[in-house]
Amino acid sequence: MRITKKQIAVITVLNIVIAGLIAAVVFLRTPRRAEGIGGGTPDDGGGIQVVAPPHEKLRDAQKGKVKEISYETRLMGSGDESVIFTFAAGGVTYIFGNAVVPDYDFESSGGFLCRINQSGKILGFTYFDGKLCAAGVVEGGFCAATVTGAGTDDEKSVLYSVGDDGVTDRLSTVEGTVVDVMTVDSKKMAVIATIGEGTIKLIEFTRAGDGWALGNSTRISNALNLQYFDCYVNSDGYVISARAFSNPRYDKIVFYTFRAGGDAVPHYYDLDESMLRPYAVLPYDNGYIAVCEKNGEAAIATVDYGFTSFRRDMLGFKFSDASLVELNGKYYACFVDDNGGITYELDKLLNRKTVSAISGSRLSTVVNMDSPLYVCTTATAVTVKNGTDVSVTLDIKDCVINRVIKTGYNEMLIVMTAKGGDALSTPTGGADVYVISVKL
Repeated sequence: MRITKKQIAVITVLNIVIAGLIAAVVFLRTPRRAEGIGGGTPDDGGGIQVVAPPHEKLRDAQKGKVKEISYETRLMGSGDESVIFTFAAGGVTYIFGNAVVPDYDFESSGGFLCRINQSGKILGFTYFDGKLCAAGVVEGGFCAATVTGAGTDDEKSVLYSVGDDGVTDRLSTVEGTVVDVMTVDSKKMAVIATIGEGTIKLIEFTRAGDGWALGNSTRISNALNLQYFDCYVNSDGYVISARAFSNPRYDKIVFYTFRAGGDAVPHYYDLDESMLRPYAVLPYDNGYIAVCEKNGEAAIATVDYGFTSFRRDMLGFKFSDASLVELNGKYYACFVDDNGGITYELDKLLNRKTVSAISGSRLSTVVNMDSPLYVCTTATAVTVKNGTDVSVTLDIKDCVINRVIKTGYNEMLIVMTAKGGDALSTPTGGADVYVISVKL
């Protein structure tokens, strides 16, 4: 039988289709590595590819592993994530931090902002170009700073204006590493940067429409090393507290008073004291209070607002680190060592008493519920205590608490980095950022 040209064309097309189907079957039965974050199994045992589901970033919180935790939100990455600043307003928690590896929740290494609602659901991420070094609340949202070249002659920070929706706008570049961002008033903010080992600089920005305009600045330089503690605003301008030191012969508390754009005047704590290392400084009703070390021994030091009257109380024991917390006009001075810690409560007149219920722990913060609640950490646990007993104990490893926020009559939100523990889901990397809602 003779085949026409039309029939030959049809047969050719059918052969091509059959060959394509055979190739597709062979391709599908050939194992391939499943791509995507979270891994996955290359095949199901029969040679058929199984692709891992995509990692869901905007996800709901998960139920807590223990009854005291109503929900847990974990910001995950395969490195050691950390938190530098947390703020809560309008039912949203804003968490600024740093990621080491660009995977799981993080599209890049460096700074991030995560917004979480009051139920623990992740609303969105914002990523910054560089490592975040500071963030703070200002008019219209936030100001955040990233740093590059830290510790070199090219050390500089980039400032970003950040809206409540996470949208960023590059604001300015400043010399050094930004260590603090603070609101001065509704029309002004101040940014504090350290430059090298002996210089602190304050730069003002004023509100201009929806943005910020560069204002006055003051540069503080010292032949000694300077460690910045805090900045305070008063009717005369600014006061910056710092540690001025040159080991092993000199260690002092120094206060600088100035108006932005003018020269700073230094005030050293009692010039006769050449070795009094400060660990933290806060203002109180009659001046400033500091937790210090004198010849390795714990001390509490105070100075009046005029920097003329000094007081130092020696406590009679050695320690390795110290912190200072204020709540409702009372101050909590915590001294810690390898065996735990001891905390003192000081009233407005600096009368001192030991908070015995939390001895042996590091005090992270004090929260005002019906009565003061002390949030403490050890290497293996987080405890929330009142003045006489333990309210909650959570098995959490290597916890560093960034912020504790009261969210209800008997509930609080704890934002922290940790390495897991029986009370938490297992971290993806060495440490993840956890947001947990704790019921008391």
